[in-house]
Amino acid sequence: MAARSQTLRQWRGYISLATDTFVLRRARPYLFILVINDECNLDCFYCGSKNAGVYDLERAEVWSALSKAYARGHRALLISGGEPMLWQSGGANIDDVASYANELGFLDIAIFTNGTFPLTTDQVTFFVTIDGTRDVHNRIRSHTYDVILDHVRGANSPANASITITKANAQDLENAVDEIASTQLFKAITFNLLTQHPDFLAKHGHLGEERIQVLDRMWRLKSQGYPIVFSKAAYIALRANNWKRPIRQIELLLGQRLFTCCRDVEHPDVCRNCGYSTCAEIAMALEGRPSAVLELVKAK
Repeated sequence: MAARSQTLRQWRGYISLATDTFVLRRARPYLFILVINDECNLDCFYCGSKNAGVYDLERAEVWSALSKAYARGHRALLISGGEPMLWQSGGANIDDVASYANELGFLDIAIFTNGTFPLTTDQVTFFVTIDGTRDVHNRIRSHTYDVILDHVRGANSPANASITITKANAQDLENAVDEIASTQLFKAITFNLLTQHPDFLAKHGHLGEERIQVLDRMWRLKSQGYPIVFSKAAYIALRANNWKRPIRQIELLLGQRLFTCCRDVEHPDVCRNCGYSTCAEIAMALEGRPSAVLELVKAK
């Protein structure tokens, strides 16, 4: 009965959002991204958002941020870091954060995690980074593949796999998707192209024709039936790199600063080569593209 009530509440929220977006043409807030900390137990080469010691929020700040975001109209929440499963403050941990967000009325709550800690949180969706086959992932992420899968097996909430595609793992992409899908542990597979400053991206990521080739490979895998969150609308938009951004319906809190869309909104050289596929999906969904709406529903 509780699950049915939650589902009904979610669909009422989706209908309200659709009415505001497509009928009343209001740019109503949709997704609130809370960077709860920057502490992380890993040292992945491509990550620039770890262990600076300046973005660790206190409990009162988290509770206030969530309340204000809900009041502004947000109903979807993504908690990230750092590694959010490490966060603690004032006797509270990440489970308490998710519980408070549920009490406020957030309809969809996700936690982006490296998966190296037990996934104990209820009533969320975990996005767990798996950066390739076991061998490739272990080279990039400190031999964590097996412990991650163990934690996903014992998770209290559903999990999606998330791949960050770089030159360190792109050559093995097909094998990685097949291996991840074969575990049958994940609802879906999401991906991002490395998004960084141009010099770093030229060395470790994909630009121009290389970027298009990676997207074409992901689309072929999607077309073969692998459970990749990748709509036709988002594929076309990412390939042409022409979807509208920044996305006004997304807000990100980093420390005491609230950004529209993401932390790199003030860096046009980064934004120009954005590879966040979920942002492209959201942009296409907000334009009313049915394929993108369906893919986002699968991922939640």
